Amino acid sequence: MSNGPKDAAMRQVHVTVRQLEVFIVMARELHFAHAAKALHLSQPTVSAEIRKLEEALGVELFERSTRTTLLSAAGAALLADAAHIHAQLVTFEETARLYSRISDRTVTVVASPSVVDRLLPAVISKAEKILPDLVIDEIAADTGTVTSVLFELDADIGLGRFLEPLPGFQVETLAEEEVFAVLSRGNPHAADPTVNLSALAGLPLLLWPRERSPRYYDAILALCHDRGLTPTVLEAPARIVGSRSYLIGENRAFTLIPGSARAHLSDDLRAVPLSAPALLPIEMLFRPNDPRPFVGELIDVIRARAARLLAHPGVAG
Repeated sequence: MSNGPKDAAMRQVHVTVRQLEVFIVMARELHFAHAAKALHLSQPTVSAEIRKLEEALGVELFERSTRTTLLSAAGAALLADAAHIHAQLVTFEETARLYSRISDRTVTVVASPSVVDRLLPAVISKAEKILPDLVIDEIAADTGTVTSVLFELDADIGLGRFLEPLPGFQVETLAEEEVFAVLSRGNPHAADPTVNLSALAGLPLLLWPRERSPRYYDAILALCHDRGLTPTVLEAPARIVGSRSYLIGENRAFTLIPGSARAHLSDDLRAVPLSAPALLPIEMLFRPNDPRPFVGELIDVIRARAARLLAHPGVAG
């Protein structure tokens, strides 16, 4: 015999993490095809997951027509709770996964080119002395890809510039490096003790495409504008002192680099300090609540090595 409302209150609701994720993304996109693309799922799968969630909850989450999809009153009321529950479940699963790896003393570090060149060797050298049982698996990532590579490889620490945040991770500025203009040794300003960027108005700026790292790209252009230069940008691959550096050597372009990248310049190039100095940050992306103590110990080494490099720019360790 049914007890009516009491039975309804006791009804178990079975909701999956994926259903919550699909609901949250669908509420943002309000378009099944767009949500499917964002979730890397097929459109029928998105529709099916929303339908299963609605059946489990006993309410319609969206108002659908042939032209539009809108949140229903129930969907709007439940969205904040869904986002909170999803975040808690993701954290729950992530913490459990990290504890399952606590006996594996391997830390995967993803680093951008200039960090691989200087800071990371200093970190590994120090870690070998004070954390001898730790295995550091270093992954080099092109400019602007540290966050995405860290996410794709389920890595532990990211090192680079203008890093994008990730859920469960924190971005910390470790140090700031001086910016140098890279010129051909045949450029009239190459022998100067410093260079005013406005004096380089006749040369294009060699820089990677903006979509690779928008914040880094914009910071470089803002630096130029603040010093009286509106440069023509000549796009290059991620490593601008790599395969396209011949353009600088032939005095057909210049570029701007952090101090740590100077060691890898060819003999026909010279790094000149700016007359109005500028700085670029070195940042670290890490889980502040990582339960593995050896990860925290390595993070402390990274902080200390970065501070030493900032205090003593001419030394590596």
